[in-house]
Amino acid sequence: MTAAAVATALYTLGAQAQTYTIDPSSVPIATRDGWCTTQKQSCPLLCTQISSSSTTSSNDCYPDSLTYSCVCGNGMSPNVTEFSQTLPYFICTEYGNQCVTACNGDTNCQSNCRSQHPCGAQNPVRVNTSTSSVMPSTTSGGASNTQVYNGLGGAATTTAASGKKSDAQSALDIGRSYGLAVVFAGLFSGFALVM
Repeated sequence: MTAAAVATALYTLGAQAQTYTIDPSSVPIATRDGWCTTQKQSCPLLCTQISSSSTTSSNDCYPDSLTYSCVCGNGMSPNVTEFSQTLPYFICTEYGNQCVTACNGDTNCQSNCRSQHPCGAQNPVRVNTSTSSVMPSTTSGGASNTQVYNGLGGAATTTAASGKKSDAQSALDIGRSYGLAVVFAGLFSGFALVM
């Protein structure tokens, strides 16, 4: 297999990086075209998670080589590996499918194909903003802090009395706000293709 015939997707999960490769020709071109269409539809939605706009400066996908580009209008690229309905996710799941097939019925091997090669977000933030509530302020060492509970598993975010959020917290809030929209857009796209 030549280097030109191999597609590579880099998955960054924290400081850990995993590379999944498949031969593009091992997947029917119609399937690869569908993956690219969905990737290009997802890019603007994902840009809303790192900027206030869904504009993109680059949004391309190449089914022949299974490569893509997703750069938002602000010059930043979203981590598309953390989402389904993106090309890296499709490559990863196909990698798992091909691994299972190569196991020739060995159930331990098949299980390892899935468990040792996870796709998408590994530690997603579970958010249900409709049930968010603010608990009363508590005092710790003379400083007043507010704990915000999202209603899921007791997860809390503590903010200082000034009410200002850190950049990281603001980014998480944007992700929480638009994450569900991305899921519904993917489902809607799937249903539209079926119809």
